Amino acid sequence: MTLVNSSAPTRPRDRAAALTLWLPFMAVVVTGLLWLDRVPSVLPRQWGRDGAVSSTMPTWAMAVIAVVVSLGAASIATYWLRERGAPNRRQVYLGLGFAAGLSSCLWLTTAGLTVAAGDGEPEMGAWVLFTFVACGYGALPFFLAQKWVAPRTAPEPADPRDETIETDPTATWSRLVTSPVIAAIGGLIGLGGAVGVFALRGDAAQSAAARVVPVAIVGLILVMTLAFVQVRVTVDRRGLRVVSRLLGIRLKQVSLDQVESAFGDTVNPLQLGGWGYRLTSGRTAVVMRGGPALMVNLRRGNQFAVTVDEPQAAATLLNALSAANSSAH
Repeated sequence: MTLVNSSAPTRPRDRAAALTLWLPFMAVVVTGLLWLDRVPSVLPRQWGRDGAVSSTMPTWAMAVIAVVVSLGAASIATYWLRERGAPNRRQVYLGLGFAAGLSSCLWLTTAGLTVAAGDGEPEMGAWVLFTFVACGYGALPFFLAQKWVAPRTAPEPADPRDETIETDPTATWSRLVTSPVIAAIGGLIGLGGAVGVFALRGDAAQSAAARVVPVAIVGLILVMTLAFVQVRVTVDRRGLRVVSRLLGIRLKQVSLDQVESAFGDTVNPLQLGGWGYRLTSGRTAVVMRGGPALMVNLRRGNQFAVTVDEPQAAATLLNALSAANSSAH
């Protein structure tokens, strides 16, 4: 398997994958121009069990949502062709494809069925299946994009000034890391979701399930924000632990017998796929912000990273404790 590092040039497959994410936007724009004089001022938003339209929304609002989401997904996909985006490009394209496919599908099905029905009432029927299929649109750019494999990085030599900790098996290193970016993004998304839930509250046509789903999504976003907005990173004889300070949830634990080597490095969130818990080929990471990070090469062949201040001190202690643990066994 060929290793592709983050400085490798963008390949034709990556450009083709990004191009596929422009197709939903183009479909929305072309059909919008074709149907401009044929769509009514409102479009169906929901159908009841009897197949009749149970609620509507302004046509302009649905068009704006489809255009903004699909154009945003296409623009981000193009931006992600940057070399630093290579490690997590396929996963990002998968999520962008989900958003673009779903938003464009809602416009295409509701507006298309309304235009086809003419003066009659549009019926969703089996077209609802098209919506579910569109959610998987991200699989197309995901499999088209070039797969990236994280290269192994050699550990930095230990600082001689830190040799004293090797003889102390009870030593502990701990740091608290806060992420303003996660707090801001989570807060904005949660606020937007709360506004949407409040708007749905006055819609009598909405079923109970339709109200519960947005509330559940907003609640999940808030929980994820609380979990990652502040974490404590600890290295001691139990290994490396990353724990959510606000929720007390253990996000990651690496025991000493799993550690092959550890070292400090500087990372960019784009290289690791963004903020929060990231998963790429051969690497997992807890990314709180850009800057110094503790990198741990694991014996099973992959790597774990966590952004934290003074990572070299943590790496030196982790290497020493791992070596002592191996000697004891």
